[in-house]
Amino acid sequence: MPAPPITILVVDDETELKRLIERRFSDRIQTREFQFIFALNGRSALETLKSFKDIDVVLTDLNMPDMDGLTLLKAIPKINPTLKAVVVSAYGDMTNIRAAMNRGAFDFLTKPIDFWDLTQVLHKTAALVRREREQKQQLAKAISNWQYLAHYDTTTGLPNQNAILAQIQDAIAKNSPFTLFFIHLGRLRTIEYSFGDDMAEQFLGQIIEHLQKYLEPGDFLARLWKDELALLSKGINDPNAAQRKTQKLQTELQYIGRDRYLGIANCDIGIVLSELNYRRAQDYLRAADTAMYYAKSQASQHHYAIFDPQMQITLSQRLQLESELEEAVQNQHFHLNYQPIFCLNKGEIKGFEALIRWHHPLRGIISPDRFIPITEETGLIVPLGRWILQNACAQIQQWQQQGCYQPHWYISVNLSGIQFLDPELLPYINSLLRQYQISGSCLKLEITESVLMENTATLTRLLQSLKEHQIKLSIDDFGTGYSSLAYLQSLPLDTLKIDRSFTQKMSQNAKSLDIVKTILLLARSLNLEAIAEGVETPEDVKLLQSLDCEFGQGYYFARPLPPDVATTVAIPQDFPYR
Repeated sequence: MPAPPITILVVDDETELKRLIERRFSDRIQTREFQFIFALNGRSALETLKSFKDIDVVLTDLNMPDMDGLTLLKAIPKINPTLKAVVVSAYGDMTNIRAAMNRGAFDFLTKPIDFWDLTQVLHKTAALVRREREQKQQLAKAISNWQYLAHYDTTTGLPNQNAILAQIQDAIAKNSPFTLFFIHLGRLRTIEYSFGDDMAEQFLGQIIEHLQKYLEPGDFLARLWKDELALLSKGINDPNAAQRKTQKLQTELQYIGRDRYLGIANCDIGIVLSELNYRRAQDYLRAADTAMYYAKSQASQHHYAIFDPQMQITLSQRLQLESELEEAVQNQHFHLNYQPIFCLNKGEIKGFEALIRWHHPLRGIISPDRFIPITEETGLIVPLGRWILQNACAQIQQWQQQGCYQPHWYISVNLSGIQFLDPELLPYINSLLRQYQISGSCLKLEITESVLMENTATLTRLLQSLKEHQIKLSIDDFGTGYSSLAYLQSLPLDTLKIDRSFTQKMSQNAKSLDIVKTILLLARSLNLEAIAEGVETPEDVKLLQSLDCEFGQGYYFARPLPPDVATTVAIPQDFPYR
């Protein structure tokens, strides 16, 4: 694309100069090298400069009626600071030259005009003007980009934390009511681990696009971090209205991408109302963040919480535990116990479930129910899960070397959805089997029913690959989720584990008993083993035997035990042999 012509504003009250310039530069005007605009005095020139923003050079005389050249030189920078002026005057004495230069003239030529010299000066001056303008434009663009980066998320285009803080501060200054929602997209990190950053960002884009359809006047949506959004709703300062809006948000988010990825039905939302009367926007955002973490840590079925100052104490304790847990994972401050799984007909050990234990130096034994959810939320479950697998495989080898391991035994290990979707899971297990020289049939992997149903396509391929290595597969806590029976039929499973909540109630609750019967019938129809968890009494055993349940585990047989004791557990004396 050819460069635009050099545009020159000629300011001179001699009309003959206009005719002379047009004649001498006719070729350059025709080829659009130069373009001339004429004004008879300084005042007229200033009006022209206000109308034409692309003038490159002002060519001005000094002595003119109405407004002279020196006055014009002083006024030019106020209109266009990048514009340069060249003086052409018959009065080329040092006094006039110095006066012109002091008022900002870029160059000084004397009359009569040397047109070759003028041509060189025009080119030199215009080149400098255009270079300075380009630099100024680049600087303006850089500032604009900086301002954009300071207030917008480059991935999604949403306003960022700085932007929503400014909105909150504005509402505080105007004393306007508002509610702030802090939204944590609970499974976005799982998608990132399983499918990569690009897929996670694509999924996030779908979420944002869907949410924006339901924004109301006064709503301001921002992205705070990878899996965190914030929504400022101006005009709302009522707990009931805030809860209704929260439930609507969760409903809209519930099934996005479920057919392709995971769905995020468990998004957690923290709510804070402007009635707290904080004076700083950061305090509201921090309070909403605290409420969100509180909702997550409490595992509330509603997955949301309205901020209360007491939450800060609870959260502080949780963060302390999280920090200690991270240190424990790094230094492997855990051990595995093993709970035997018994054959309910013969009274023999069938296998073991590996159960992790954390003996905190100050807190004592901390239940896995407390720390496992934290590891899943923080991603620590991946290194911790690998440690469990490695120690379970090492224990099998050790038992084999000690001669106390029966050929039909196995160790069952629970895996979270994040672990099952880790692309390195299968290669890692293969490396363990080779390292400890054990068969895949010695290992059984358990996954919960809900995770399986939410990741069917991905897990089917993985389960088939695991079965090719003789690794056994089990669905844990069966009956607590919503399995597709048609889909279960196509999965390469070995075992259904009946959740303890049904086993423990089946003798008193007819509904629980019916559920156990149904699960056992399903297992037989699919040619799967069934293991009843939570067996605590001989009456439980008798009832399960009458229902033809093959295997059971629970405190009736043994609690989780250290490895040197687990293999020596004897059948209880009151065991009801069939």
